[in-house]
Amino acid sequence: MRDLSHEAHHEPRHKKSPIAKILVLAFGLLFVLLAIVYFLKIDSFVFKGPKTVVQLITDGGLKNTDGRTNILLLGIGGKGHDGPDLTDTIILASVDKDSKDVILVSIPRDLWVESAKAKINSIYATGEENNNQGLEQAQKTISNLLGVPIHYAFRIDFNGFIKAVDLVNGVDVTIDNSFVDPMYPINGKEDDLCGLTIETQDKDGKKTQVVKDATGSATPLSDITDQNTPFMCRFETLTFKKGPITLDGKTALKFVRSRHGTNGEGSDFARSARQQKVILAFREKVLSSDTLTKPKTVIDLVSTFGQSIDTNIGADEAPLFMKQLTKVDSSKIRRLVLEVVDGTNSILVFGDSAKYLGQSVIIPRNNDWQGLSNYVKSEIYKKEEKQN
Repeated sequence: MRDLSHEAHHEPRHKKSPIAKILVLAFGLLFVLLAIVYFLKIDSFVFKGPKTVVQLITDGGLKNTDGRTNILLLGIGGKGHDGPDLTDTIILASVDKDSKDVILVSIPRDLWVESAKAKINSIYATGEENNNQGLEQAQKTISNLLGVPIHYAFRIDFNGFIKAVDLVNGVDVTIDNSFVDPMYPINGKEDDLCGLTIETQDKDGKKTQVVKDATGSATPLSDITDQNTPFMCRFETLTFKKGPITLDGKTALKFVRSRHGTNGEGSDFARSARQQKVILAFREKVLSSDTLTKPKTVIDLVSTFGQSIDTNIGADEAPLFMKQLTKVDSSKIRRLVLEVVDGTNSILVFGDSAKYLGQSVIIPRNNDWQGLSNYVKSEIYKKEEKQN
């Protein structure tokens, strides 16, 4: 596949001020908080100097390829979560220079990356272990994998997401399908033995770890899976009913992270669709007059996101995003969820776990990565017909 890494300019990562970070997050959450900065009239930030002023007037400045700016959006669990740097949310956002066409492409976390011999959701974590290069590594890897230049990237941790949703008094969504998830992990209970014991037994000369209950019944630890586990105290049961609902921060996070839901809601693809739904709902809530007329709420949002974001968008580029992205019509945003579709000639399929270190993974049909790249690019550049 053609290496596009040279097309996506990577600036050295450096610590941004809370205001710069809030502007970056605004784009990632569908440009929500850019409007906040605008309404606050932070002139000292917007007009950084002559160069920025000229760019604001001429619409120049933002990196782009063929008239589109592409941004990688990553969501991680953060401290206190199992696998804190694994990316549960991976979205490629693409906006044209006129802000008239925006598409969000959700990428499944189980997509295989052959060059890393790992799933795509681990790339950021691996990069962080390598001199805090998570953002750069994820951006470069996904750009090469999909054959799409990625100009900017940012990640947010879910702790900041919870606080932000609560600051705007929850988000209003309509749940499409009722579902129950009996295995949503409880933070802090990942290693709880639930009253059971783990012992090492000697079987046929081999030492084997087993899980024993109060009756003395033993189950080999190696036989325990997510679908067959005696450690049920580590999980809570989630229930969501079809219809409109207001979600607080913790419930919104559970809604977008649930992985074992019934009624078709247990897949990566269903989760991606829920994530997009909540992001759009959050955008609407923040842009409401009820939020924008409360200075304390705005300041608290700035503080919350300033501590929860990492980005490579420069401070001098943030006002350019503000000018371009506040023109976006949310009703025209297109959404694409890359998924495995049963019974069709799906672009993605489940891979043979025996070939992928025993893991459940997703790959392009016939391992045709170029075909996947062509499909993604065709969707990005396919503008919907203008409505009369």
